[in-house]
Amino acid sequence: MSQLTESPNRLNEQQSIPQDEIIDKSQKMATSSPDKENSSELFRLQKQQFIQKMTQDNSARRQKKIIGDIKDVVNVNKQIVNFGLVIPGNICEDDIQFQNLSNETVIIGIQVICNNTEFDDLDEYVYSARKLNGYDYNDRFMLACPAQKQFSMKIALKVPNIKEQKGLFGTIIITASYSNHQKIQGQINAQIQSQIALPSIECPKTLMNSAYNLPVIQLAFKLGKKLDCKIPFRNNSSIGLPLEMEFLNKNDNEILINPPSLSVQGNSQFLVTIYIKSKQEQIIKNVLIVKVKNSNVHFSYPFIIKIY
Repeated sequence: MSQLTESPNRLNEQQSIPQDEIIDKSQKMATSSPDKENSSELFRLQKQQFIQKMTQDNSARRQKKIIGDIKDVVNVNKQIVNFGLVIPGNICEDDIQFQNLSNETVIIGIQVICNNTEFDDLDEYVYSARKLNGYDYNDRFMLACPAQKQFSMKIALKVPNIKEQKGLFGTIIITASYSNHQKIQGQINAQIQSQIALPSIECPKTLMNSAYNLPVIQLAFKLGKKLDCKIPFRNNSSIGLPLEMEFLNKNDNEILINPPSLSVQGNSQFLVTIYIKSKQEQIIKNVLIVKVKNSNVHFSYPFIIKIY
């Protein structure tokens, strides 16, 4: 009975014997004549066999528990990154957070894919990612996350410069492995989406000019009177737009625009004022450029001002 109460550490210190050899010896002793010495040896061999089997089973269970499924090891705080309505040339970013739920360091793989295959040949990424402490945009990252820690990244969108309203769809694929390169089963997919809208701004003050064969804003001022004019515009888009105003010929010091920048609501009217500094008769020709900030969208309005 004293052998039954030996500590596990004591038992593990015994010399390991191959399991086939243990079974063979046990069977031979079981068929030999029973005596005290054989019974003691048989019991020792059976106990050694039992200990080795328990050790193997525990090791297999530990390994299975460690590998697990990625959803038990990594948590992602968003299933969808939605940039909403965007316009050509927009650059947008949104945060996404990853958390290591395990008690070991995990290598987290992040791949960002644009599902619109028509943009595969572009020089720039449509959807990409970057670390918070840098501006190196890429579509693949491998980052080590310590046990029970978390980190965030930026998911970025660069809207292609197209003249078409369409949806932009993408996928963030998250995989993981332990620091010993043991792969964790499964993957997590988060979706990315946005919708391209095409802004429209019109000026009801334009008239078709036969000499230039295009719409032109035509103004006339008489010397001795106030030389300014308010020009109406309308944002026909359903989204608000941040706008900047400037003249094509920036060296023309005879005219000013006010305000130089403004934000307008969707489906709304707004006014800009042109001021004339000239005190002599002349004809001023220039182009008013209305730019949408953070985009490649702009609108051109040629104008002719006659001062008499």
